[in-house]
Amino acid sequence: MSRKNIPSEKEELEKLITNYEAAKAENRQLYLDGDQLADISDWYASRSKFEEAQEAVTYGLQLHPGNTDLLVEQAYLYLDTRNLQKAKQVLDSITEAYDPEVKMLKAELLLNEGQLEETRSLLATIEDADELGRICEVVYLYLEMGYPDMAKEWMEKGEKTYSETKEFMALQADYALATQQLDSAIKIYNQLLDIEPYNTPYWTGLAKCYFFQSKWSKAIEACDFALAADESDGEAYTTKAHSFFQLNNFDKSIENYKKAMEYKAVSPDMGYMFIGLCYSAKEDWEKANEYYDKVIDFLEKNNGNESALSIDIYTNKANALAELGRYKEAHQTCKKISKIHPKDATILLTEGKIYLLERKLEKARICFIKLSDIDSSIDMYYMIACAYMENNYEIESQYYLEKVYALDPKFEDVAEKLSVCSLAYGDIESFFKYNNDCAHPVTEEALAGLINYACQNEEQRKIFKKILARMKKEKKESKKNKGK
Repeated sequence: MSRKNIPSEKEELEKLITNYEAAKAENRQLYLDGDQLADISDWYASRSKFEEAQEAVTYGLQLHPGNTDLLVEQAYLYLDTRNLQKAKQVLDSITEAYDPEVKMLKAELLLNEGQLEETRSLLATIEDADELGRICEVVYLYLEMGYPDMAKEWMEKGEKTYSETKEFMALQADYALATQQLDSAIKIYNQLLDIEPYNTPYWTGLAKCYFFQSKWSKAIEACDFALAADESDGEAYTTKAHSFFQLNNFDKSIENYKKAMEYKAVSPDMGYMFIGLCYSAKEDWEKANEYYDKVIDFLEKNNGNESALSIDIYTNKANALAELGRYKEAHQTCKKISKIHPKDATILLTEGKIYLLERKLEKARICFIKLSDIDSSIDMYYMIACAYMENNYEIESQYYLEKVYALDPKFEDVAEKLSVCSLAYGDIESFFKYNNDCAHPVTEEALAGLINYACQNEEQRKIFKKILARMKKEKKESKKNKGK
């Protein structure tokens, strides 16, 4: 988030940066005010150029020791690089505690610690709280930190005075998008695009709305308009990549993720992970494993193995290795991450799946029993059932599917899966029980097709014919009862 006040003239900032970079290249001193160097640092930070941003702040503090603008920017740089402790230390060193920018910084730190009431009280004391720029800044802070309800009161504050302004309309659209009021957001973005048809953020916002509505092609089209206005817009490439992934066009998805990384819209760890997932979806396990290794290298260099992301990466890598038949390495990968996150359910689920691929049924069974002790949720039972089913262990799958069914007969497609298991084992009573609960039950026509084309032996054909005869009988009886 760009937290500082944007200079009124964009050209002025561009000129400042040009002069600053020229002086750096020539290794000569250039005197600039503290707020100017803070703006330069913020410009670099907004593009994820954190080393250059830090260099500008360091240079500024040499010229202007204790400058509030520079110290605020320094603290935000620590926040951007997830060093909360150093950010707090910088905040404590700032003497101008009543400066609005200092209060905004303190508010973000409080939100990071979940201190909501303290944040609300602090922001209520900001002198320029009624100005549109400050209202926008507070709303975006709450939205980006995941507190849309707290943003609502500031939206209401702005609506009284600024509802007709283009800037507030843009804020309304972004707020509606963040709170999943998608039809409302689409309407406002289209109104804004009527005013400014070449505004990239409006097109990108519209693309995100379509993405969340599962209108992948429309999302891609909106991204193309965004990129026609600004071909370096990383957010548009990101949304376009996500949309192509949903359309199973993984090559196009990879292409756009790489562009998103190039323009710093996606961090290296997330970008490599997304690309790895694309290769997994393509079942190109060698390339998938290569990209998961890139993420792991990044996490290890940046002490990120404690994060939840590390579990996903290591388990995805283990799965890729297992698909390549490299089972020993797959188990070693699970063991490595389980030392950092002991007894994590996802890791145990992955290990169980690897044993199934190895056809080591007993070891998989033990793994899934341990897993059930840690997580006995309906979701976990369903995932274990699917793991068995994917590896053609129908009896074991049925055991966990029945656990799911007992908890919620309408969960996912559990009734469908159980009806298929019942068919496979010729359990006619169970088939009718589960088939009646299916969202899309097996029909007479479908069963007739199975008899003609799917039956593997005469015994199976006889069972299917019995089921079909009973279906017809029940249908006839139902018609009679309706006639009465």
